[in-house]
Amino acid sequence: MKALLGVLAGLALLLSAPVHAREHLVVVFQKQKDPTQLKDSAERLGKLLGEALGREVRVMVPTDYSASVQALVSGQADAAYTSALPFLLARRDGGSELLLAEERVDARGVARTEYDSLFVVAQDSPLKDFDDLKAKAATLRFAFTSPTSTSGYVFPLKRFVEAGMMAAGGDARSVFAQVAFGGSYTQALNEVLAGRADVATVSDYVLEGPAADVYLPATDRARLRVLARTPGVPTHLVAVRKGLEPAIRAGLKQALLDLAAKEPALLRDVYGASRFVEVDEDSHVAAAVAAIEKSGLPIEGLAK
Repeated sequence: MKALLGVLAGLALLLSAPVHAREHLVVVFQKQKDPTQLKDSAERLGKLLGEALGREVRVMVPTDYSASVQALVSGQADAAYTSALPFLLARRDGGSELLLAEERVDARGVARTEYDSLFVVAQDSPLKDFDDLKAKAATLRFAFTSPTSTSGYVFPLKRFVEAGMMAAGGDARSVFAQVAFGGSYTQALNEVLAGRADVATVSDYVLEGPAADVYLPATDRARLRVLARTPGVPTHLVAVRKGLEPAIRAGLKQALLDLAAKEPALLRDVYGASRFVEVDEDSHVAAAVAAIEKSGLPIEGLAK
């Protein structure tokens, strides 16, 4: 809670004028890798967006996933690059809308707007598959990404419910010997690399495909292996706050589409996406909604 309040205080200081009086745009980037590296990439993207829009674009990289939600709901941010669950919370609490979704090229070279949630272990782990994980759950130390991570928490919980390891609405701490949250994909995997966790849950593109170097060097990835995967996670998206002026919304949308085409390397540097595409909002997040319902995740108290 202290971390979230600190981030929100920083956002408040950043914004010296009310929403309707601001001449600059504020874009929040959800933390998924090392915050310093992400901030550098996000600031370069923000600069190019500002040039395309003819106005200053300021970026923020909160240390807490839920700060992206709060910033959109409160109007402290005009847009956020985030995953499905934070977007659903921002839509529920503040009427945020989906602007664009990522398209990612997977390890087979296929462009997709959904991806797999991975269970990851060390190369020398004795665990062989998901059934083995299920059988030995009570002895395992688990590192989820974040309580508001779609691939790093929601889809794994859904898998546990479907496997009969816990009831809908149950607590993973009752299943495993230890449960922790890394705070980002990189940090969750580093828990396994450091021997502090036996299993971590992350997105497939963190270990596979052309963008994997964004998150971990190849030498570290070689020390890990995929134990199991759960498909169907919606790709990340750009959401905008309720009431964002139509002309600004349209300009931001076109600028992002243009930049993704002209600066694909920069887009890969941020989160590893290949480009942005237009999607139907409800269809894009439908699998995340179903996973929340299946897992019984008590999201009412998240990001409030």
